[in-house]
Amino acid sequence: MTAALVRTARRRRHPLAQARVVGVGTTEQARDLSHRSGMSLALEALRLAADDSGIDIAEIDGISSVVSGYPYGADDENLQLSQEMYWMRQLGHPLRWIAPQRGIPAILDAAIAIDRGLASTVAIVVGMSRPADSTNTAAWSRPANEFTGWTGSFTAVQFALAGQRYLHEYGDKALHAMARSSATIRNYGHLNPAAVYYGRGPFTARDVLDSRPIATPLTLLMCSTVNDGGCALIVTGRERARDTRKRPISIIAGGDQQPYTPYVEAPVLDGVPDEGAFARAAMDRAGITLDDIDVVELYDHFAIGVLMEFEMFGFCGRGEAADFVESGVMELDGRYPTCTDGGNQAYSHNGFPAIFRPIEAVRQLRREVVDPCTADGTGRHYHTPGECRAVRDPKLAFVTNPGPPTGGASFMVLGRD
Repeated sequence: MTAALVRTARRRRHPLAQARVVGVGTTEQARDLSHRSGMSLALEALRLAADDSGIDIAEIDGISSVVSGYPYGADDENLQLSQEMYWMRQLGHPLRWIAPQRGIPAILDAAIAIDRGLASTVAIVVGMSRPADSTNTAAWSRPANEFTGWTGSFTAVQFALAGQRYLHEYGDKALHAMARSSATIRNYGHLNPAAVYYGRGPFTARDVLDSRPIATPLTLLMCSTVNDGGCALIVTGRERARDTRKRPISIIAGGDQQPYTPYVEAPVLDGVPDEGAFARAAMDRAGITLDDIDVVELYDHFAIGVLMEFEMFGFCGRGEAADFVESGVMELDGRYPTCTDGGNQAYSHNGFPAIFRPIEAVRQLRREVVDPCTADGTGRHYHTPGECRAVRDPKLAFVTNPGPPTGGASFMVLGRD
């Protein structure tokens, strides 16, 4: 994407145009951080993001958070009030804006709040830790909703049902493509010192297929990790961003569509006709297309989700994702390097649509990627597949937070300012 096209996209008036991502922070991500509370992880991530941006925490006047334990013991009616009171005590000053939103929708809502003058600087914060005696199947993967509760189903089964249907419709070649997608993502995590799976590869598609079955056709290495950790991202206005510590990142486009009730009705392969139309409309308004994208950070909850997202957002046609993935498109030297930190499957997945995907996009766009490629002391990346995970000169990143396998998703495009 040329600099002129970036300027054109930013000039077009839309409610995301005034916001900039100026700080990101991540704590340790590990299988077991039960010795820490979710709030302690959230506060550490917030301090790291504030330091990254050079913005004092006293400037934060808006917050959106997901934190394990208090204040989330409150019922839904009192949830927002309990968050507001607790965060005001933690930060030591009043807040003008607060929303119990998650993932990309939280970032988009924050950008709109800034555009409308409801807040000047917003932090999106996540901190999650599970009890030490937690079972292998995390509690948050068993929502007590109608379809899930009475059947005893859990999240992996929901996606496995969609995967079974996909294989039925498009053939067994999709199974190998699922395995290749997971191997590619996990190999990025193998190179990421901050990833839960750091140093545990490299992986092949055969390794993925031979790993322990979870829910047919999904194997262990086709599924997200189950771990603890915190993350935070700070959004502020364009003028304030001029004086922040790091390069500001623009929110070029974004949108959210969730038309199908998750985990209440049975999962389906296709939630609504032409699910990706809302994303194409948003990108068209910003004056960009998928051809302009340099790096993709999909929400890789399960391997079948990766194939479904590529099709949903129009990277390839319906039923074409298997050939698309097998072409090597996700590799570092492919057209769309994908999940370059190791994704949910190898970097971290702490139970909610967290903001790891946007955070990795920011780090790629800022050229702040850490991996063994720079071990020679020069700080240079050589962009060698299998040794490096830094994309060469990225300008636009496409990021997703899809919902369950019942239709709907959120997305955003971030650009180097």
